[in-house]
Amino acid sequence: MRIAMYPGSFDPVTRGHLDIIKRSARMFDKLIVAVLINSAKTPLFSVEERVALLKECCKEIPNVEVRSFNGLTVNFAQANHASVMVRGLRAVTDFEDEIQLAHTNHALLPGIETVFLATSLEWSFLSSTIVREAAHYGQDVSKFVTPNVEAALQAKREEGRV
Repeated sequence: MRIAMYPGSFDPVTRGHLDIIKRSARMFDKLIVAVLINSAKTPLFSVEERVALLKECCKEIPNVEVRSFNGLTVNFAQANHASVMVRGLRAVTDFEDEIQLAHTNHALLPGIETVFLATSLEWSFLSSTIVREAAHYGQDVSKFVTPNVEAALQAKREEGRV
C-alpha cells in the first residue's frame, strides 16, 4: 500500500489545498492530510478547528484521513508508514523553499520521497494568508474556500478575530 502524506498548517484550508488533496488521493492508496501544530505561529483556527474543517471538506474522498501532529514531519511520516510527502507548488519561489525541505527530509529519513504537484492554474495565486486578509476586510471569499470554511471565517470575523 502506497501511503502519502500532505503536511501543512491549513489555516484555513483553501480550494487550492483541496485541489492538491483530490489529485494526490487519486495517485496513492491512502493520503494522510497532516495538520501541523506550529508553535512558532499564532493560527486563526485552533488545530481542532482546522482538522474538523478539513474532515468536512474531504468527507467524500474515501482514502483521505485527516490528523494533526506536532514535531518533525518525517517522524510523523515514519510513524504512519508514509513513504511519500506531497507538496504543492504555486510559483518558482515556492520551489526554492520546498526543495530545501525535501532534501532535508530525505537526509533525516532516507526512505521518504517528495512529490511536487503544480497547483492548478486556477488556484496558483491563492494562499491561506490571502484568504484571511480578504475575510478580515469583509470580502466575499466563497470562490476561494468551501461553504463550511467560509462560515467559520465569518464566525471568526464576528468575534473580531479575523
